[in-house]
Amino acid sequence: MMRVFSAALLALLVLPAAAGAQSLFSTRGLGVPVEPVDARARALGGIGVGMLGWTGSMVNPAEAAGVYRRGIAAAIQPSRRSVEFDGETDVLGGTRFPLIRAVLPFGERVGLAAGYGGFLDQSWAVASETTVPIGGQQLRAVDLIESNGGVAQARLDIAYLVTPSLGVGVGAGMYTGRLERIVSRSFPDTALIEGFRTVAAWNYSAPSLSVGAWWEPLPIARVGAAVTWAGELRGEPEEGTTQGVRVDLPLQFAAGASGQLAPGLMAVAGARWAGWSSAANGFDDPAIAADTWEVGGGLEWGGGRALGRPMPLRLGARYARLPFRVEGATPTEWALALGVGSLLARDEFGPRAVVDAAIERGRRGGDSGASGLTENFWRFTISMSLFGQ
Repeated sequence: MMRVFSAALLALLVLPAAAGAQSLFSTRGLGVPVEPVDARARALGGIGVGMLGWTGSMVNPAEAAGVYRRGIAAAIQPSRRSVEFDGETDVLGGTRFPLIRAVLPFGERVGLAAGYGGFLDQSWAVASETTVPIGGQQLRAVDLIESNGGVAQARLDIAYLVTPSLGVGVGAGMYTGRLERIVSRSFPDTALIEGFRTVAAWNYSAPSLSVGAWWEPLPIARVGAAVTWAGELRGEPEEGTTQGVRVDLPLQFAAGASGQLAPGLMAVAGARWAGWSSAANGFDDPAIAADTWEVGGGLEWGGGRALGRPMPLRLGARYARLPFRVEGATPTEWALALGVGSLLARDEFGPRAVVDAAIERGRRGGDSGASGLTENFWRFTISMSLFGQ
């Protein structure tokens, strides 16, 4: 049985990304933030801190404390967006892999976790048509700018269960990634004239350190918090350019709480702040970057069942400000989410395989639409968690 679930998890991790831009808001600054959380956290507001029960999310390193079985969680996140800019509309799609995290307990008090998750998405593409006079003729030219890549985070956490109701943790890691920018021009109406294509690429790196804790003042309530420090992000040129990137990454703080309102009914709420104004030193326009905050929450009802198995149902909402301004306007994002979970296998010690899914309907845009760019999106997240003996 475990081999079947392991194969399913491997397939989830290697599915190819769909063609197309992830988000045109990625064109500004360092891109759009990507939260390293699983589908359960996405359905409950997207913060991923202070939640009762298992979570595979990377936000709080203390979550590895109190886990008594080794396990692994991974998530995939396809999305579809309807984009409007200055009266023009288009439909875009893409796929992210926001999270993979493994947890290994040592005895009853110490837990070790290793994770790799999303941080910033810089994938987008813009095409435009123009006419170029060549040999006395006006020829149609198609210009294409493509950006592929982003910044991810790899981290090793160690957590300690101080008491059965208090866990603490610390994590150290690196922000890493690669960005490739391609500029090309083609002449689709003739084969006699060759177009051109130029490529520039950078490799990213920066250190990070996280500390966090969770506390259960009652068996039916949990609060948690985490702080993440990051150093200077260095983008070393790989090809096509000699200009490097130097940007100070933000200090981040996240906090959340959850509690049982009634048997089988849990409420979750959380918030996150990031000091993105520190990144202003890396851009010609220092006003492009601003501090951000986001809030989210939701309800989980554990009484659902299907095919004789528990199937918790979730409802959540989220509101966030994005870090990089578009034409002087601060972009915002809101989303409503529905989620469901399914226990695929268990033994006398607890779950062996769990699948969670969340679907979000949301919108991105500038303050009062001032940027002229808006996106309406559907975002689907599915995660799988496997546990050993």
